[in-house]
Amino acid sequence: MRTLHGVLAIVAATLGLGAAAADLRPGVDVASLAAEMGAERDHIAAPDLAQRIMRRDRDLKVFDVRSRAEYEQFHIPGADHATVEELSRLPLPRRATIVLYSEGGTHGAQAWMLLRLRGYRNVFFLREGIYEWIARVHEPRLAVDATPTERLAFERAADQSRFFGGQPLSGVPRAEVPVGYWTSETEDLHVAGPAATTRDAIAGIRRRGC
Repeated sequence: MRTLHGVLAIVAATLGLGAAAADLRPGVDVASLAAEMGAERDHIAAPDLAQRIMRRDRDLKVFDVRSRAEYEQFHIPGADHATVEELSRLPLPRRATIVLYSEGGTHGAQAWMLLRLRGYRNVFFLREGIYEWIARVHEPRLAVDATPTERLAFERAADQSRFFGGQPLSGVPRAEVPVGYWTSETEDLHVAGPAATTRDAIAGIRRRGC
Protein backbone atom coordinates (compact mmCIF):
# COMPACT_ATOMS: atom_id res chain seq x y z
CA MET A 1 0.00 0.00 0.00
CA ARG A 2 1.39 3.38 -0.94
CA THR A 3 1.70 5.97 1.81
CA LEU A 4 0.57 9.55 1.31
CA HIS A 5 4.23 10.55 1.54
CA GLY A 6 5.03 8.26 -1.37
CA VAL A 7 2.13 9.62 -3.40
CA LEU A 8 3.27 13.18 -2.81
CA ALA A 9 6.78 12.24 -3.95
CA ILE A 10 5.30 10.94 -7.21
CA VAL A 11 3.27 14.14 -7.55
CA ALA A 12 6.41 16.26 -7.11
CA ALA A 13 8.32 14.30 -9.72
CA THR A 14 5.37 14.37 -12.08
CA LEU A 15 4.87 18.11 -11.73
CA GLY A 16 8.51 18.56 -12.64
CA LEU A 17 8.01 16.52 -15.81
CA GLY A 18 4.73 18.09 -16.75
CA ALA A 19 5.27 21.72 -15.87
CA ALA A 20 5.23 22.72 -19.54
CA ALA A 21 1.88 21.05 -20.25
CA ALA A 22 -0.67 23.66 -21.29
CA ASP A 23 -3.60 21.88 -19.67
CA LEU A 24 -1.97 20.94 -16.35
CA ARG A 25 -4.56 21.45 -13.63
CA PRO A 26 -2.83 22.91 -10.54
CA GLY A 27 -6.12 22.93 -8.63
CA VAL A 28 -6.50 19.15 -8.62
CA ASP A 29 -7.09 17.83 -5.12
CA VAL A 30 -3.97 15.80 -4.34
CA ALA A 31 -5.59 14.23 -1.27
CA SER A 32 -8.38 12.89 -3.48
CA LEU A 33 -5.84 11.41 -5.87
CA ALA A 34 -4.03 9.81 -2.94
CA ALA A 35 -7.31 8.32 -1.75
CA GLU A 36 -7.94 6.99 -5.25
CA MET A 37 -4.58 5.27 -5.25
CA GLY A 38 -5.08 3.97 -1.73
CA ALA A 39 -8.41 2.44 -2.73
CA GLU A 40 -6.71 0.96 -5.81
CA ARG A 41 -9.10 2.65 -8.23
CA ASP A 42 -6.01 3.56 -10.27
CA HIS A 43 -5.42 -0.04 -11.38
CA ILE A 44 -6.78 -2.28 -14.09
CA ALA A 45 -6.13 -6.03 -14.16
CA ALA A 46 -4.48 -7.54 -17.23
CA PRO A 47 -7.44 -9.85 -18.02
CA ASP A 48 -9.83 -6.87 -17.89
CA LEU A 49 -7.57 -4.92 -20.26
CA ALA A 50 -7.47 -7.95 -22.56
CA GLN A 51 -11.28 -8.05 -22.65
CA ARG A 52 -11.43 -4.38 -23.65
CA ILE A 53 -8.94 -4.97 -26.46
CA MET A 54 -10.82 -8.07 -27.63
CA ARG A 55 -14.10 -6.20 -27.91
CA ARG A 56 -12.37 -3.37 -29.82
CA ASP A 57 -13.18 -0.61 -27.37
CA ARG A 58 -12.88 2.53 -29.52
CA ASP A 59 -12.25 4.77 -26.52
CA LEU A 60 -9.34 2.66 -25.26
CA LYS A 61 -5.81 4.11 -25.48
CA VAL A 62 -2.93 1.96 -24.20
CA PHE A 63 0.56 3.38 -23.66
CA ASP A 64 3.82 1.57 -22.95
CA VAL A 65 6.08 3.92 -20.96
CA ARG A 66 9.14 1.67 -20.94
CA SER A 67 12.11 2.35 -23.20
CA ARG A 68 11.66 2.25 -26.97
CA ALA A 69 13.94 -0.82 -27.14
CA GLU A 70 11.81 -2.71 -24.61
CA TYR A 71 8.66 -1.72 -26.47
CA GLU A 72 10.06 -2.95 -29.78
CA GLN A 73 11.07 -6.27 -28.24
CA PHE A 74 7.61 -7.04 -26.85
CA HIS A 75 4.49 -4.99 -26.08
CA ILE A 76 0.78 -5.39 -25.52
CA PRO A 77 -1.07 -5.57 -28.87
CA GLY A 78 -2.41 -2.16 -29.85
CA ALA A 79 -0.27 -0.25 -27.36
CA ASP A 80 1.62 2.87 -28.43
CA HIS A 81 4.99 3.89 -27.05
CA ALA A 82 5.28 7.16 -25.12
CA THR A 83 7.63 8.52 -22.49
CA VAL A 84 6.22 10.10 -19.34
CA GLU A 85 7.45 13.46 -20.64
CA GLU A 86 5.66 12.96 -23.97
CA LEU A 87 2.44 12.23 -22.10
CA SER A 88 2.70 15.68 -20.51
CA ARG A 89 1.79 17.27 -23.85
CA LEU A 90 0.18 14.52 -25.92
CA PRO A 91 -3.37 15.53 -26.96
CA LEU A 92 -5.89 12.82 -26.08
CA PRO A 93 -9.70 12.68 -26.29
CA ARG A 94 -11.26 13.63 -22.97
CA ARG A 95 -13.58 10.63 -23.09
CA ALA A 96 -10.72 8.17 -23.64
CA THR A 97 -10.04 5.29 -21.28
CA ILE A 98 -6.27 5.43 -20.88
CA VAL A 99 -4.23 2.44 -19.71
CA LEU A 100 -0.54 2.75 -18.91
CA TYR A 101 2.08 0.15 -18.15
CA SER A 102 5.80 -0.10 -17.55
CA GLU A 103 8.16 -2.69 -16.12
CA GLY A 104 6.18 -2.61 -12.90
CA GLY A 105 8.14 0.29 -11.42
CA THR A 106 7.23 3.92 -10.76
CA HIS A 107 6.90 5.11 -14.38
CA GLY A 108 3.37 3.77 -14.69
CA ALA A 109 2.31 5.52 -11.49
CA GLN A 110 4.01 8.75 -12.55
CA ALA A 111 2.25 8.69 -15.92
CA TRP A 112 -1.08 8.00 -14.19
CA MET A 113 -0.60 10.95 -11.85
CA LEU A 114 0.46 13.23 -14.70
CA LEU A 115 -2.64 12.49 -16.77
CA ARG A 116 -4.92 12.85 -13.75
CA LEU A 117 -3.34 16.24 -13.07
CA ARG A 118 -4.05 17.14 -16.71
CA GLY A 119 -7.72 16.49 -16.01
CA TYR A 120 -8.16 13.04 -17.53
CA ARG A 121 -10.44 10.93 -15.35
CA ASN A 122 -10.49 7.45 -16.88
CA VAL A 123 -6.83 6.60 -16.37
CA PHE A 124 -5.50 3.25 -15.14
CA PHE A 125 -2.25 1.32 -15.04
CA LEU A 126 -1.21 -2.29 -14.75
CA ARG A 127 0.09 -2.77 -11.22
CA GLU A 128 2.73 -5.33 -12.22
CA GLY A 129 3.30 -3.85 -15.67
CA ILE A 130 4.24 -6.02 -18.62
CA TYR A 131 5.01 -8.86 -16.17
CA GLU A 132 1.32 -9.08 -15.32
CA TRP A 133 0.31 -9.17 -19.00
CA ILE A 134 2.71 -12.04 -19.70
CA ALA A 135 1.79 -13.94 -16.54
CA ARG A 136 -1.98 -13.60 -16.80
CA VAL A 137 -2.74 -13.15 -20.50
CA HIS A 138 0.07 -14.05 -22.89
CA GLU A 139 1.48 -17.09 -21.12
CA PRO A 140 -0.78 -18.17 -18.24
CA ARG A 141 0.35 -21.29 -16.38
CA LEU A 142 -1.64 -23.94 -14.54
CA ALA A 143 0.08 -25.86 -11.78
CA VAL A 144 0.03 -29.64 -11.85
CA ASP A 145 -1.64 -29.55 -8.42
CA ALA A 146 -4.09 -26.78 -9.36
CA THR A 147 -7.27 -26.28 -7.37
CA PRO A 148 -10.70 -26.33 -9.08
CA THR A 149 -10.83 -22.53 -8.74
CA GLU A 150 -7.46 -22.18 -10.43
CA ARG A 151 -8.55 -24.48 -13.25
CA LEU A 152 -11.63 -22.37 -13.94
CA ALA A 153 -9.54 -19.20 -14.00
CA PHE A 154 -7.04 -20.87 -16.34
CA GLU A 155 -9.77 -21.76 -18.85
CA ARG A 156 -10.64 -18.09 -19.29
CA ALA A 157 -6.98 -17.11 -19.38
CA ALA A 158 -6.23 -19.77 -22.01
CA ASP A 159 -8.93 -18.38 -24.31
CA GLN A 160 -7.47 -14.88 -24.01
CA SER A 161 -3.95 -16.17 -24.52
CA ARG A 162 -4.84 -17.92 -27.78
CA PHE A 163 -6.64 -14.79 -29.02
CA PHE A 164 -3.41 -12.80 -28.62
CA GLY A 165 -1.19 -15.50 -30.08
CA GLY A 166 0.12 -16.58 -26.71
CA GLN A 167 0.83 -19.99 -25.28
CA PRO A 168 -1.09 -21.20 -22.21
CA LEU A 169 0.83 -23.88 -20.31
CA SER A 170 -0.80 -26.49 -18.09
CA GLY A 171 0.60 -29.12 -15.77
CA VAL A 172 3.67 -27.11 -14.79
CA PRO A 173 5.38 -27.35 -11.38
CA ARG A 174 3.86 -25.03 -8.80
CA ALA A 175 7.21 -23.23 -8.46
CA GLU A 176 7.01 -22.18 -12.13
CA VAL A 177 3.61 -20.48 -11.81
CA PRO A 178 4.04 -16.67 -11.68
CA VAL A 179 2.76 -14.99 -8.55
CA GLY A 180 1.58 -11.46 -7.84
CA TYR A 181 -1.17 -9.51 -6.11
CA TRP A 182 -3.79 -11.69 -7.84
CA THR A 183 -2.69 -14.86 -6.00
CA SER A 184 -2.71 -15.84 -2.37
CA GLU A 185 1.09 -15.76 -2.32
CA THR A 186 2.70 -13.25 0.03
CA GLU A 187 5.74 -12.52 -2.14
CA ASP A 188 5.98 -8.75 -2.58
CA LEU A 189 6.92 -8.21 -6.21
CA HIS A 190 7.09 -4.46 -5.64
CA VAL A 191 10.08 -5.12 -3.39
CA ALA A 192 11.66 -8.10 -5.14
CA GLY A 193 10.84 -6.83 -8.61
CA PRO A 194 9.68 -8.99 -11.54
CA ALA A 195 12.12 -7.45 -14.04
CA ALA A 196 14.46 -10.46 -14.39
CA THR A 197 11.51 -12.84 -14.68
CA THR A 198 9.97 -10.62 -17.33
CA ARG A 199 13.17 -10.46 -19.35
CA ASP A 200 13.45 -14.24 -19.30
CA ALA A 201 9.81 -14.64 -20.33
CA ILE A 202 10.16 -12.18 -23.23
CA ALA A 203 13.33 -13.92 -24.38
CA GLY A 204 11.43 -17.22 -24.41
CA ILE A 205 8.55 -15.67 -26.35
CA ARG A 206 10.97 -14.28 -28.93
CA ARG A 207 12.68 -17.65 -29.33
CA ARG A 208 9.32 -19.33 -29.98
CA GLY A 209 8.39 -16.63 -32.48
CA CYS A 210 5.17 -15.66 -30.68
